[in-house]
Amino acid sequence: MQKKTAMRISFHILLALLPLFLFWLFLAATPPLAYADQDAADYIWTRRFADSSHSPSYDVVFLGDSLANTSYIPNFFPGRTANLSVMGASPAHEYHILRRYLENNVPPKTCYVSFSDHLLDTDRDFLSPATAQLFSFSETRALMAEGRKRGLKFKAVPDYPAWEFYFFSPRVYQLSFVRGLLFDRKKSNMARIHHADIHAGAYMQPVTASFGSGESVHDSFSIAPLNESYYRKIIELCIANGIQVRLVKLPSHPAVGHTENYRKDFAEYYGTLKADYPEITVDWFEYGLAEDCFVDTIGHVNLTGGYAFSTMLSRFYPGDFDRSSPPAGELVAGLEEYRQAGFDPSQAEPAGELEDIFDGYR
Repeated sequence: MQKKTAMRISFHILLALLPLFLFWLFLAATPPLAYADQDAADYIWTRRFADSSHSPSYDVVFLGDSLANTSYIPNFFPGRTANLSVMGASPAHEYHILRRYLENNVPPKTCYVSFSDHLLDTDRDFLSPATAQLFSFSETRALMAEGRKRGLKFKAVPDYPAWEFYFFSPRVYQLSFVRGLLFDRKKSNMARIHHADIHAGAYMQPVTASFGSGESVHDSFSIAPLNESYYRKIIELCIANGIQVRLVKLPSHPAVGHTENYRKDFAEYYGTLKADYPEITVDWFEYGLAEDCFVDTIGHVNLTGGYAFSTMLSRFYPGDFDRSSPPAGELVAGLEEYRQAGFDPSQAEPAGELEDIFDGYR
């Protein structure tokens, strides 16, 4: 009797869970672009690009976070370049993207690496529905294990176990899925993928948009232990593959200042890196962009600023960019999109040149 009662209870429990199981099954079988937000679409594009073979090969790749994604615009560089930076990416994210890319492609000649200070100085939570599109489950577990060695305890965002992001937990994805049904995210995400295709990964900010101009002063520079570990892994992976590494601190908004103490910290850290890896270059491009080139004081540039920086950088390191190689065909479509948005590169020749102020603090 008790056995029948237990079986009956178990049956009712399974019956009650059936709708949840069917929802999970439907979600697991649905392509992520049907419900992911646009940040996740960028991660999906970047991972697909890294996991694909490209011919002809790319001469230059750019790594970093959103500052790098708006600053390095492949449409404006000579030769074949690709921007593999993504919003909110840490050195750990970009290390795995570069590793995947090198597993499938001829190594580029040069790799530019740029991360914002606020991202480098904190070993922060790194997993979300967007970033889960970039890391595999095994890579996430390995990263969390490495963090634990340093006394770090990572939480996912929101605070769910990491496995839920990889096994399509309705608790994590149901809201995104519902929004996908209501707002046709597949259409918008496919447009985002196409946008990344014709700009080789770069995100097109508005032509001259600028928001906010509050002044701020940075008094110190530091890099968190786990970030520093993967920063070095990126450098070592490049060196092992014969890639020239260029670490670049991107130009700051004119309203942002740096104290002598910050400059001392910066020079001390990057001086140590230069001593450990003599092959690399380190540049702090502090000058060359006016206030109207920036979207915000964080350092995101608009299209005008991205064009100016990309053009000046190709002049600063002319040997990195193959001027005899025609741009990839899809980038021509990207240039046309810029023109339709009201930006004509032929009428936007940047005034001035980049200046590396790191030289004065070596």
